[in-house]
Amino acid sequence: MSEQQNKSSPTLVEVFSALFRAIARPAITIIFAAVIAQVVIERIPVPEWFLALAIPCITWWFAERTLTHIKEKKEG
Repeated sequence: MSEQQNKSSPTLVEVFSALFRAIARPAITIIFAAVIAQVVIERIPVPEWFLALAIPCITWWFAERTLTHIKEKKEG
């Protein structure tokens, strides 16, 4: 399959993945941010497992998004 054809007609898996990512990423980020804000405001000890999950996850998402935007700017 050519690259041009693939861009114009994505597979069902690609559509599902994009939809899942578009829904899950903001929801999970908001949950992480809300918990972090609550921890800071109430000065409660945060579980180490939460930070071990939240920090890399949020960092990965923002880094991926930044690199995607940079790549799109170079192409466009």
